[in-house]
Amino acid sequence: MWTSSRLPGVTLAAPASLFAPETGPNPGTTQGGHLMSRTTEPGTGTRSVPPERIDVSFMYAVHDAFQRDLDRLIAMAEAGDVPGPALRAGWDRFSTFVHVHHTAEDTHLWPVLRDRVADTAVLEQMEDEHNALDGLLDGVEAAINASAPAEVLAARAAELAQGLTAHCDHEEELALPLVQKLLTKKEWDAFGAEQRDKLGMSGAATFFPWLLDGAEDETRRKVLGVVPPPVRLLYRALWRPRYERAPRWQMPASA
Repeated sequence: MWTSSRLPGVTLAAPASLFAPETGPNPGTTQGGHLMSRTTEPGTGTRSVPPERIDVSFMYAVHDAFQRDLDRLIAMAEAGDVPGPALRAGWDRFSTFVHVHHTAEDTHLWPVLRDRVADTAVLEQMEDEHNALDGLLDGVEAAINASAPAEVLAARAAELAQGLTAHCDHEEELALPLVQKLLTKKEWDAFGAEQRDKLGMSGAATFFPWLLDGAEDETRRKVLGVVPPPVRLLYRALWRPRYERAPRWQMPASA
């Protein structure tokens, strides 16, 4: 179980400074100003915390949010409790964020690493899994567009969840250690900037409350601890309340 994409109107580029991590110590940091985040040691599947490495807390939080959403979608479909507005709004949000995240990896992570490793098998695996997930995403979208029976939607969402879970596990165990070992801070920041630019301000207003929806206190503290105070203020005062009022995926009462 979990620890803890194409929205209209998300093309407005946000100022990089608004979402850039703070450079000094903050509430989400420990020694040296670095988050003690969940990082994966090669071949172990464990998430330890060398503070001198690139912090990948956001990657884990995003993976958890993807998987949380699919848990909810499957539970809603199995219970026959899938209201139309929430189904469409939730799917547009989910598929947008998957698309933005995977595209940034394909353009700003894997190509950089490919030039620095002797064996590119892991990177080829990541790209192949992205391609396979595109097909599974298309299957769920087709079911939603066709107003397919709930059992069909549940089955396709379960297939997507299985594929996405396996991909996240592989990425955390095999690819993120390469990121932490071989990428520079500037290159890692470029990966984040690509996603910020794709989402823009309106996308960020949905992304942060979506990311932290149902998250554990530690995850929320870490994520909010590495963004500037204006983002924390917007999140608490405006973005989260608006997100919680809008149609979204939630576990049915019977689950």
